[in-house]
Amino acid sequence: MDNFLKKLVENFKNLFSKLTTTQKLVLFGVAALVVVGLIFILSFSSKQTESLLFSSPIEQQDFTRITNKLTEWNADYSTKEDKFIVVADEKTGAYLRMKLGAAGVLPTGLKGWELFDTQSWTTTDFERDINKRRAIIGEITRHIKLLDDVEDVSIQVTMPEPELYIDEDMPYTASVIITPSPYSDLATNKKKIKGIIDLVAFGVDRLSPENVVVTDHHGNILSDFTSEDEVDYLSRAREEWKIKERLRLKMQTEIGDKLKAVLGGDKVDVSVELALDFDQKKVEKTEFIPIVKRPDNPETPYDESEVELNVIRSEKDTSEHFEGVGFVPEGPPGVEPNIPPGYKEAMGEGTKYDKTENVKNYEISQQVSSVVSAPYKIDRLSVAVWVDGTWEKLFDEDGKPQITGEGGIKRRYIPRTADEIKSYEEIVKGAIGYSIARRDTVIVKNIQFDRTDEFALEDAYLKKREQLRKTLLSALIALFAIFIITIAYRAISREVARRKRIKEEELARQQQLMREAALKSAEEEGVEMELSAEERARLEMQENVMNIAREHPEEVAKLIRTWLAEE
Repeated sequence: MDNFLKKLVENFKNLFSKLTTTQKLVLFGVAALVVVGLIFILSFSSKQTESLLFSSPIEQQDFTRITNKLTEWNADYSTKEDKFIVVADEKTGAYLRMKLGAAGVLPTGLKGWELFDTQSWTTTDFERDINKRRAIIGEITRHIKLLDDVEDVSIQVTMPEPELYIDEDMPYTASVIITPSPYSDLATNKKKIKGIIDLVAFGVDRLSPENVVVTDHHGNILSDFTSEDEVDYLSRAREEWKIKERLRLKMQTEIGDKLKAVLGGDKVDVSVELALDFDQKKVEKTEFIPIVKRPDNPETPYDESEVELNVIRSEKDTSEHFEGVGFVPEGPPGVEPNIPPGYKEAMGEGTKYDKTENVKNYEISQQVSSVVSAPYKIDRLSVAVWVDGTWEKLFDEDGKPQITGEGGIKRRYIPRTADEIKSYEEIVKGAIGYSIARRDTVIVKNIQFDRTDEFALEDAYLKKREQLRKTLLSALIALFAIFIITIAYRAISREVARRKRIKEEELARQQQLMREAALKSAEEEGVEMELSAEERARLEMQENVMNIAREHPEEVAKLIRTWLAEE
């Protein structure tokens, strides 16, 4: 064997040495691929296969709960036929089963009517009864778990054995423990609790809803509806009061608006009180009524209708007449007939017989009606109306208002007449549909309203207006006086200034004349007088002005008037 191996190795070496470099590289490459392929096959074959999380099929409700929880945990899983859950391996499956058990979401394994799919011939009646109870409870449990507000439910039904007499039978009873879903209002929603009770009661024969007790997982009874009945009663009373108050306010507003449109907004006050009957009735009756042959014409003041209590439906007249020898029936031969003595002989002489019959069948008109009353009706109405009179201001002979000692205006109250009160009462009765049969009450009274504050405000306004008028008149007089004084003052001032200016001009003229006279006399005497430069300039200016005045007197006059106007 060793020699064979040595020869084999030597032959391989000789064969390998004869190969070219390219052939050697190809050989090494093929060997490497074979090694890698073997390693991949070994690693793939040694990998564990996928595992089922639960070996048996899972019901749809449990399947949904478990997959939702696995999705919440971000677990790696897949589904198959919506009945199986596949995980990576058995180790992962064991871990997830432990975690699901801690969370309380393992398959319940409830069985309903599937218990009767396979029956053994050795099954006893007792076992069948137990299976029937289990099937009913299982089906109802499945049914209730389909509700969104129920996370879990446990049902126990007691089914006593039937007694010999029906009166002695014990009723079926059931207890239900519910675990509400998070954020569910199942514990406080009585309608949902009633729905669950009905589901349980209707799913079990001979089980009444009042024999079903529902509690939550904390032991609180949810099927106690006594407080709800009280709440319903109070809610109904509250709604009835709202309807009554809304109708009362509506009628009160309508009556008040109608009267205020006639009397004024502050002349009337209305109060309405009504009683409503909320009892609902259903009446079925048959009435026999007369037949109207001709209806009444509403345009005529008298009743011209024609009615018949009944009409002839059919009529039969029968008339019979007989004249001749009478016939007396006799019995068998040898038997005497039952006829008084002497009557048989008299009958042979001849008889007469007359019969008249009249039969009439009448038809009676009837009316069959089923009346359902309205939700409510007005039982009684009471209306009270207060109407104020009118106030008249008193004036003197000059047409001015008379003033009291306190400074107010004198007024006189005028009450409403009886005819006016009667007309207002008729208006109110027409507005409410007054009915004597309902014992309605309408009271309209003339009441004097207290208007002290209103009159005080009006008097204060008049006083203020009179005072304002006097103040304005005094101000106008003062302004007029100031205006007159101002005009007089300006006229006097101008006159004083004019006189002063005339006086100054006269004085200047006299000085000029005196100066000119002095100069003239000096010239005549030949005396030379020395004048200052200022005096010479003034003399020259005066001479120039005088020359201009002589040559242009109109322009000088306009200039003087302009100066006077500016002053």
